[in-house]
Amino acid sequence: MSESITEGHAGQRSQRRTTSAVPVQIRGISAEGEEFEDLTEAIEVSRRGLSLLSKRNLPLFTAVTIVLPGRGPKRPGEGPSDFFAHASVVRVVKEGENYRVGIRFIGATLTTYSAESG
Repeated sequence: MSESITEGHAGQRSQRRTTSAVPVQIRGISAEGEEFEDLTEAIEVSRRGLSLLSKRNLPLFTAVTIVLPGRGPKRPGEGPSDFFAHASVVRVVKEGENYRVGIRFIGATLTTYSAESG
């Protein structure tokens, strides 16, 4: 069974998304009520959110914490810090054994992200 929710009108995106494999740490509570902390990769990234594949079924609108290592503000003499954001699950679609999860940052934007060309 596929469950999906999106904000706004179908097919419209408020932010440009970049397909990329960006390391991400996600913490929260699963649909089964279990606390978790997983390391995975984001599939798509925008300034205001990201999508990722998870083995966990995450409830819609549940709060999660997202950390993107090395994607935060640069600190003098130290290099980039980690990007840290509270976020909300806004989309969940079952894909085989996994779930494709759409996440929107709350009160933060990923201003330092840029697609790497190669």
